[in-house]
Amino acid sequence: MRSVYHRLLGHAHEAAEPYEPELTAAIERIVQPGWTCADVGAHVGNITATLIRLVGKRGLVVAFEAHPTNAAEIQDRFKRSPGVEVVNAAVSDGSRETVALYAGRHDHTTEWNVLGHDVEGTPTRQVLEVPAVSLDSWFSPGEALNFVKIDVEGAEGLVLAGMRRVLREARPALAVEFHDDEAWGSRQELLDAGYALSRTDGTPIDPAGERVYHVIARPSDS
Repeated sequence: MRSVYHRLLGHAHEAAEPYEPELTAAIERIVQPGWTCADVGAHVGNITATLIRLVGKRGLVVAFEAHPTNAAEIQDRFKRSPGVEVVNAAVSDGSRETVALYAGRHDHTTEWNVLGHDVEGTPTRQVLEVPAVSLDSWFSPGEALNFVKIDVEGAEGLVLAGMRRVLREARPALAVEFHDDEAWGSRQELLDAGYALSRTDGTPIDPAGERVYHVIARPSDS
């Protein structure tokens, strides 16, 4: 599947101003040079840029972005960046080869989603059909995956369900945005795989407690 997409080489450009500074700071404390990272829901590549800087020339960043316009912008932004792979596809649970992509509020491309409603629960129209992949299918058994960022507008459960093998074998650290209470229920995927949850500042999260938006998840045996 990977051969369908284009690997980009060159020099990285950082975001013009800090992007989600608390999340970025947490990622900077986790990601190491030479790591392989997945940016799931990359939008236009702000977190991708941070990951490129952190992994350095020996690392690899795979940026998954469902919206074709956003994906094209990422490709152009990092066309001279070494070790970047841009994948114009939705990351899901692996049950389908394509999924519908729905508009977000005011058609803003940061909120396009595969669920059929915006972040407030209001139904939105289907606009596109896009390829779908799972992380279990994208990353082969035995292939390194050290860190995953997930920001998919409420579809976190689909992404986590599609990486059950990766969670148990590769054991990456994760930064997950849980957009609503239904998505928060999918934290069980992480708990079942032996992960501990914390806030971006490192404070432990009660797994039975109320939803936390930005969650850092690490294997509990690490």
